[in-house]
Amino acid sequence: MPISKKSKHSFVLVGLNSLKLAHSFVTLVKLQLLRTVMFFNKKNDNEVKKEAPQWNISEKGLTDNINNIFYETAKLATAERKDSENNTHITVWYEGKYITNLLIESDKRNPFDNFYIRECDDFIEDLPNIEFEDINSSPLTLSVTSLNYKSKNYATSGLRTQKVSNGYEVYSYGKLITAVDETHANNIEKAKNIYLHRKYGLPNSSLREHYSKLQQEKIETSKQANLDQNEILLTTETAPTFKIIKRLDVITAECVYGMNIFKDIFATLSDTFGGRNKSIQNTLRDARKTALAELRKEAFSLGANAVIGIDLDYSEISGGGKLGMLFIVASGTAVIVEKQTYLGTFNIKERRYK
Repeated sequence: MPISKKSKHSFVLVGLNSLKLAHSFVTLVKLQLLRTVMFFNKKNDNEVKKEAPQWNISEKGLTDNINNIFYETAKLATAERKDSENNTHITVWYEGKYITNLLIESDKRNPFDNFYIRECDDFIEDLPNIEFEDINSSPLTLSVTSLNYKSKNYATSGLRTQKVSNGYEVYSYGKLITAVDETHANNIEKAKNIYLHRKYGLPNSSLREHYSKLQQEKIETSKQANLDQNEILLTTETAPTFKIIKRLDVITAECVYGMNIFKDIFATLSDTFGGRNKSIQNTLRDARKTALAELRKEAFSLGANAVIGIDLDYSEISGGGKLGMLFIVASGTAVIVEKQTYLGTFNIKERRYK
């Protein structure tokens, strides 16, 4: 039976639609394959970070690439030891605080040698992770920071071992965890000591003494900062509200005033008729203020914030039996005092830290 034109047209449309569906299916398959390849080739941030070296040292400082932290060269210090294979183990400190332990293989040069970094004796031994079993054959994993037992982590800082008849009991903040043999009890104590030394420094640390001295100097400097020329002037050696930190030097200020002819006339009249002479009194007052102001400037130039033991001496330089020149000398000891502020019945010391 012959096929009509309309039927032929329908067959053609069905064929085209089938081709389109097939093409779409192939495209979807290609996209899915591409996504699968991309998924397996994709590297997460942690993998990228692992490929790059964690630490980089340069003239400016040490960089922790994993945590994105920079340590200035001037504040770094290193302590090193060599092992039996002649590898170099390095403990890195920054401003007296533990940073990390690094291992440099024997065939490689120590990169810290190129940048004149401070050397010290504060080496802290490292401890690799140790997997072992307790006396009941239960597995444990020990690191510097923690002890993993039955899927629970116990901080090494809170661990303590105690000898018993069949080994050593392990406690975490007074709570019994398990029991181990002597070798692993020693490892637990060793991990604890390493952790505490890293956190608080070594007991006889040369770095601790160095940075303690620097901190004290910084505190002393901060006490002298922002000094005001209008500071404390005392005629006494001490005062109950001030603690003298340091005596600097004996200072003096001199002031010479000339009496003009009008003051001479008024002075002569006062000598003749009696009474107070305001003109000369004002001159003496001005001379005293000027001398003390000069004394303050002298103390300020030395870095002092107080002057104690102040003494004022007046003298007259005259000629021909007439009043001529007034000479005044102010002297005292320039000191640095620690300020104290009183609030009610409480005595609060004012300390400034940078």
